[in-house]
Amino acid sequence: MYERNLPPRARRASRRIGCLGAVLLGLAAPAQAGDGPVVLKAPSDASPGIAAMPQIAAPADEAERRINAALKRLDARALKAEQACKDQGGKNSSWERTVQAPMRGPRFLSFVIFDSGFCGGAHPNSGTMSIVYDLTTGAPVDWTTLLPNSLTGKLALAEGPGGTKMVTLASKRLHALYLAGYRPKTGDPKADDADKECREAVAETYDGQPPAMMAWLDAKAGGLAVQFDLAHVVQACADPVVIPVATLRREGAQPLLAVALESAHAQASK
Repeated sequence: MYERNLPPRARRASRRIGCLGAVLLGLAAPAQAGDGPVVLKAPSDASPGIAAMPQIAAPADEAERRINAALKRLDARALKAEQACKDQGGKNSSWERTVQAPMRGPRFLSFVIFDSGFCGGAHPNSGTMSIVYDLTTGAPVDWTTLLPNSLTGKLALAEGPGGTKMVTLASKRLHALYLAGYRPKTGDPKADDADKECREAVAETYDGQPPAMMAWLDAKAGGLAVQFDLAHVVQACADPVVIPVATLRREGAQPLLAVALESAHAQASK
Protein backbone atom coordinates (compact mmCIF):
# COMPACT_ATOMS: atom_id res chain seq x y z
CA MET A 1 0.00 0.00 0.00
CA TYR A 2 2.83 2.32 0.95
CA GLU A 3 4.80 1.59 -2.26
CA ARG A 4 1.84 2.45 -4.53
CA ASN A 5 1.78 6.00 -3.02
CA LEU A 6 5.42 6.61 -4.04
CA PRO A 7 6.51 8.28 -7.29
CA PRO A 8 7.67 5.82 -10.03
CA ARG A 9 11.40 6.50 -9.46
CA ALA A 10 11.01 6.00 -5.71
CA ARG A 11 9.07 2.76 -6.27
CA ARG A 12 11.92 1.37 -8.43
CA ALA A 13 14.47 2.32 -5.79
CA SER A 14 12.36 0.70 -3.09
CA ARG A 15 12.16 -2.54 -5.05
CA ARG A 16 15.94 -2.59 -5.62
CA ILE A 17 16.52 -2.12 -1.88
CA GLY A 18 14.04 -4.90 -1.14
CA CYS A 19 15.80 -7.28 -3.55
CA LEU A 20 19.21 -6.41 -2.08
CA GLY A 21 17.88 -7.08 1.40
CA ALA A 22 16.60 -10.49 0.35
CA VAL A 23 20.00 -11.36 -1.12
CA LEU A 24 21.80 -10.27 2.04
CA LEU A 25 19.42 -12.29 4.19
CA GLY A 26 20.07 -15.32 2.00
CA LEU A 27 23.81 -14.92 2.37
CA ALA A 28 23.52 -14.51 6.12
CA ALA A 29 21.28 -17.56 6.57
CA PRO A 30 23.18 -20.50 8.08
CA ALA A 31 23.78 -23.50 5.81
CA GLN A 32 21.80 -26.61 6.61
CA ALA A 33 23.70 -29.57 8.06
CA GLY A 34 25.24 -31.68 5.33
CA ASP A 35 24.65 -29.07 2.60
CA GLY A 36 28.24 -28.87 1.43
CA PRO A 37 31.42 -30.94 1.28
CA VAL A 38 33.34 -31.61 4.46
CA VAL A 39 37.07 -31.19 4.84
CA LEU A 40 38.88 -34.26 6.11
CA LYS A 41 42.22 -34.30 7.89
CA ALA A 42 44.41 -37.38 7.88
CA PRO A 43 45.93 -38.02 11.30
CA SER A 44 49.12 -39.99 11.74
CA ASP A 45 48.85 -43.72 11.17
CA ALA A 46 47.11 -45.57 13.98
CA SER A 47 50.09 -47.94 13.86
CA PRO A 48 52.88 -48.42 11.28
CA GLY A 49 51.14 -49.60 8.12
CA ILE A 50 47.65 -49.06 9.53
CA ALA A 51 46.11 -45.85 8.22
CA ALA A 52 44.00 -43.91 10.69
CA MET A 53 40.47 -43.01 9.69
CA PRO A 54 40.39 -39.42 8.38
CA GLN A 55 38.60 -37.05 10.73
CA ILE A 56 36.22 -34.22 9.85
CA ALA A 57 38.24 -31.05 10.37
CA ALA A 58 36.60 -28.53 12.70
CA PRO A 59 33.29 -30.41 13.02
CA ALA A 60 30.41 -27.96 12.68
CA ASP A 61 27.73 -29.72 14.71
CA GLU A 62 26.89 -32.68 16.91
CA ALA A 63 26.35 -34.96 13.91
CA GLU A 64 29.89 -34.37 12.64
CA ARG A 65 31.32 -34.82 16.14
CA ARG A 66 29.42 -38.12 16.38
CA ILE A 67 31.00 -39.29 13.12
CA ASN A 68 34.49 -38.40 14.35
CA ALA A 69 33.92 -40.37 17.54
CA ALA A 70 32.77 -43.38 15.50
CA LEU A 71 35.86 -43.13 13.30
CA LYS A 72 38.13 -43.18 16.35
CA ARG A 73 36.38 -46.36 17.51
CA LEU A 74 37.18 -47.94 14.15
CA ASP A 75 40.86 -47.13 14.72
CA ALA A 76 40.71 -48.77 18.13
CA ARG A 77 39.20 -51.92 16.60
CA ALA A 78 41.94 -52.03 13.96
CA LEU A 79 44.65 -51.85 16.62
CA LYS A 80 42.93 -54.62 18.57
CA ALA A 81 42.79 -56.76 15.42
CA GLU A 82 46.46 -56.10 14.76
CA GLN A 83 47.39 -57.24 18.28
CA ALA A 84 45.26 -60.38 17.95
CA CYS A 85 47.04 -61.09 14.66
CA LYS A 86 50.45 -60.75 16.32
CA ASP A 87 49.38 -63.02 19.16
CA GLN A 88 48.31 -65.65 16.66
CA GLY A 89 51.01 -65.37 14.01
CA GLY A 90 54.03 -64.33 16.04
CA LYS A 91 56.94 -62.36 14.63
CA ASN A 92 56.06 -63.14 11.02
CA SER A 93 52.59 -61.65 11.31
CA SER A 94 51.61 -58.40 9.65
CA TRP A 95 48.60 -56.12 9.33
CA GLU A 96 47.99 -53.28 6.90
CA ARG A 97 45.06 -50.94 6.34
CA THR A 98 44.38 -48.21 3.80
CA VAL A 99 41.37 -45.91 3.70
CA GLN A 100 39.66 -43.94 0.94
CA ALA A 101 36.88 -41.35 1.19
CA PRO A 102 35.17 -41.41 -2.24
CA MET A 103 32.37 -39.03 -1.22
CA ARG A 104 32.69 -36.13 1.22
CA GLY A 105 29.28 -34.50 0.94
CA PRO A 106 26.87 -33.07 0.36
CA ARG A 107 24.67 -35.03 2.76
CA PHE A 108 26.76 -38.24 2.74
CA LEU A 109 30.30 -39.21 3.74
CA SER A 110 31.67 -42.49 2.35
CA PHE A 111 34.64 -44.52 3.51
CA VAL A 112 36.14 -47.63 1.92
CA ILE A 113 38.56 -49.59 4.11
CA PHE A 114 41.05 -52.15 2.78
CA ASP A 115 42.52 -54.56 5.35
CA SER A 116 45.20 -57.14 4.72
CA GLY A 117 46.73 -59.33 7.38
CA PHE A 118 48.91 -62.38 7.67
CA CYS A 119 48.42 -64.09 11.00
CA GLY A 120 49.91 -67.47 10.18
CA GLY A 121 48.29 -70.15 8.09
CA ALA A 122 48.38 -70.88 4.37
CA HIS A 123 47.75 -67.41 3.02
CA PRO A 124 47.06 -63.82 4.08
CA ASN A 125 43.54 -62.58 4.66
CA SER A 126 42.27 -59.44 3.02
CA GLY A 127 38.96 -57.71 2.70
CA THR A 128 37.14 -54.53 1.77
CA MET A 129 34.61 -52.80 3.99
CA SER A 130 32.48 -49.73 3.38
CA ILE A 131 30.66 -47.31 5.65
CA VAL A 132 28.48 -44.39 4.57
CA TYR A 133 27.47 -41.75 7.13
CA ASP A 134 24.57 -39.33 6.97
CA LEU A 135 26.06 -35.91 7.70
CA THR A 136 22.73 -34.62 9.04
CA THR A 137 22.44 -37.28 11.76
CA GLY A 138 25.97 -38.61 12.27
CA ALA A 139 24.71 -42.17 11.91
CA PRO A 140 25.40 -44.76 9.22
CA VAL A 141 22.85 -44.48 6.44
CA ASP A 142 19.75 -46.63 6.42
CA TRP A 143 19.79 -47.99 2.88
CA THR A 144 16.10 -48.91 3.10
CA THR A 145 15.24 -45.20 3.22
CA LEU A 146 17.36 -44.38 0.16
CA LEU A 147 16.94 -47.36 -2.15
CA PRO A 148 13.85 -49.31 -3.21
CA ASN A 149 13.19 -52.77 -1.78
CA SER A 150 14.16 -54.29 -5.11
CA LEU A 151 17.74 -53.06 -4.57
CA THR A 152 18.13 -53.53 -0.82
CA GLY A 153 16.74 -57.06 -0.70
CA LYS A 154 17.77 -58.91 2.45
CA LEU A 155 19.90 -56.85 4.82
CA ALA A 156 22.57 -58.35 7.08
CA LEU A 157 25.38 -57.15 9.33
CA ALA A 158 28.84 -58.27 8.21
CA GLU A 159 32.14 -57.97 10.03
CA GLY A 160 35.44 -57.44 8.26
CA PRO A 161 38.94 -58.61 9.18
CA GLY A 162 39.58 -55.47 11.24
CA GLY A 163 36.39 -55.79 13.27
CA THR A 164 34.62 -53.16 11.16
CA LYS A 165 30.91 -53.86 10.80
CA MET A 166 28.75 -52.88 7.85
CA VAL A 167 25.33 -53.54 6.39
CA THR A 168 25.19 -55.73 3.29
CA LEU A 169 22.44 -55.91 0.68
CA ALA A 170 21.40 -59.20 -0.90
CA SER A 171 19.19 -58.40 -3.89
CA LYS A 172 18.78 -60.25 -7.18
CA ARG A 173 18.17 -56.96 -8.98
CA LEU A 174 21.28 -55.34 -7.44
CA HIS A 175 23.34 -58.38 -8.42
CA ALA A 176 21.97 -58.17 -11.98
CA LEU A 177 23.00 -54.51 -12.22
CA TYR A 178 26.43 -55.45 -10.90
CA LEU A 179 26.86 -58.15 -13.52
CA ALA A 180 25.69 -55.79 -16.27
CA GLY A 181 28.56 -53.43 -15.44
CA TYR A 182 31.22 -56.01 -14.55
CA ARG A 183 34.25 -56.13 -16.87
CA PRO A 184 32.37 -55.43 -20.11
CA LYS A 185 33.60 -57.35 -23.12
CA THR A 186 36.12 -55.44 -25.21
CA GLY A 187 35.94 -57.39 -28.45
CA ASP A 188 39.54 -58.52 -27.94
CA PRO A 189 39.28 -62.35 -27.77
CA LYS A 190 42.44 -62.70 -25.70
CA ALA A 191 41.41 -60.11 -23.11
CA ASP A 192 37.82 -61.33 -22.97
CA ASP A 193 38.94 -64.93 -22.52
CA ALA A 194 41.21 -63.85 -19.64
CA ASP A 195 38.18 -62.35 -17.87
CA LYS A 196 35.94 -65.35 -18.48
CA GLU A 197 36.80 -67.07 -15.19
CA CYS A 198 36.11 -63.90 -13.23
CA ARG A 199 32.77 -63.31 -14.97
CA GLU A 200 31.76 -66.85 -14.04
CA ALA A 201 32.93 -66.38 -10.44
CA VAL A 202 30.92 -63.20 -9.79
CA ALA A 203 27.83 -64.64 -11.52
CA GLU A 204 27.76 -67.72 -9.30
CA THR A 205 24.97 -67.90 -6.71
CA TYR A 206 24.38 -70.25 -3.81
CA ASP A 207 21.05 -72.06 -3.90
CA GLY A 208 19.85 -69.31 -6.21
CA GLN A 209 20.42 -66.60 -3.61
CA PRO A 210 22.26 -63.36 -4.53
CA PRO A 211 25.52 -62.51 -2.76
CA ALA A 212 25.66 -60.14 0.21
CA MET A 213 26.95 -56.91 -1.28
CA MET A 214 28.59 -53.90 0.32
CA ALA A 215 27.66 -50.48 -1.04
CA TRP A 216 29.09 -46.98 -0.92
CA LEU A 217 28.74 -43.66 -2.73
CA ASP A 218 31.42 -42.61 -5.22
CA ALA A 219 31.46 -38.93 -6.18
CA LYS A 220 34.09 -39.16 -8.94
CA ALA A 221 32.35 -42.07 -10.69
CA GLY A 222 28.95 -40.54 -10.00
CA GLY A 223 27.00 -43.42 -8.58
CA LEU A 224 26.50 -46.25 -6.11
CA ALA A 225 29.48 -48.60 -5.92
CA VAL A 226 28.78 -52.23 -5.05
CA GLN A 227 31.12 -55.14 -4.40
CA PHE A 228 31.16 -58.48 -2.61
CA ASP A 229 33.75 -60.91 -1.27
CA LEU A 230 34.81 -64.00 -3.19
CA ALA A 231 36.69 -67.17 -2.30
CA HIS A 232 40.43 -66.68 -1.87
CA VAL A 233 41.32 -68.43 -5.14
CA VAL A 234 39.29 -65.88 -7.15
CA GLN A 235 39.60 -62.92 -4.80
CA ALA A 236 41.31 -60.89 -7.52
CA CYS A 237 37.99 -60.95 -9.39
CA ALA A 238 36.21 -58.94 -6.67
CA ASP A 239 35.98 -55.63 -8.55
CA PRO A 240 33.62 -52.83 -7.53
CA VAL A 241 31.00 -51.80 -10.07
CA VAL A 242 29.44 -48.33 -10.02
CA ILE A 243 25.73 -48.04 -10.81
CA PRO A 244 25.20 -44.59 -12.39
CA VAL A 245 22.79 -42.02 -10.96
CA ALA A 246 20.56 -42.24 -14.03
CA THR A 247 20.09 -45.97 -13.41
CA LEU A 248 19.42 -45.38 -9.72
CA ARG A 249 16.69 -42.90 -10.61
CA ARG A 250 15.07 -45.39 -12.98
CA GLU A 251 15.22 -48.07 -10.32
CA GLY A 252 13.39 -45.84 -7.83
CA ALA A 253 16.13 -44.46 -5.57
CA GLN A 254 15.14 -41.49 -3.44
CA PRO A 255 15.66 -38.11 -5.16
CA LEU A 256 17.80 -36.78 -2.27
CA LEU A 257 20.33 -39.56 -2.91
CA ALA A 258 20.45 -38.82 -6.62
CA VAL A 259 20.72 -35.05 -6.09
CA ALA A 260 23.56 -35.46 -3.57
CA LEU A 261 25.47 -37.75 -5.94
CA GLU A 262 24.98 -35.42 -8.89
CA SER A 263 26.21 -32.43 -6.87
CA ALA A 264 29.22 -34.35 -5.55
CA HIS A 265 30.05 -35.62 -9.05
CA ALA A 266 29.92 -32.09 -10.47
CA GLN A 267 32.35 -30.90 -7.79
CA ALA A 268 34.68 -33.87 -8.33
CA SER A 269 34.74 -33.24 -12.08
CA LYS A 270 36.03 -29.67 -11.74
